[in-house]
Amino acid sequence: MGIWVAVVLVSAISAVLFFKMVAKRSIVRGRTPLSLEDIHGTVKDDVSFGVFSEVWAILGKAYSVDPMLLRPTDTFQALGKVDSWALGSGEDAMEDWLRKSGLGAPPQLHTLLEFATWVQSSRASSAASA
Repeated sequence: MGIWVAVVLVSAISAVLFFKMVAKRSIVRGRTPLSLEDIHGTVKDDVSFGVFSEVWAILGKAYSVDPMLLRPTDTFQALGKVDSWALGSGEDAMEDWLRKSGLGAPPQLHTLLEFATWVQSSRASSAASA
């Protein structure tokens, strides 16, 4: 009986890890890493490089994805598919970062660029009111 429980447990863990890997690859499939400077160049009129690089680093760490593979048009829905296999740890990490940064909860945002511009505008609003 104990051997069957161990076999089922190992199989379940293997399946979760496999599907997490498949979900992560689906987001970055066919992409080559680009420097953050190159990625930022496409959105330099929307967000400063400082905020952009900070947000990309946080997103990469939270969702265990190389930041140089993330693109401004990527969606939180796509990252959520990866995160669902990690039991929401990426979302939890983002909430912790937002709380520690004093930014509060963001509105409904779809793309990573929308998130970065929200971070920038929220910080600008906080600085202006201080």
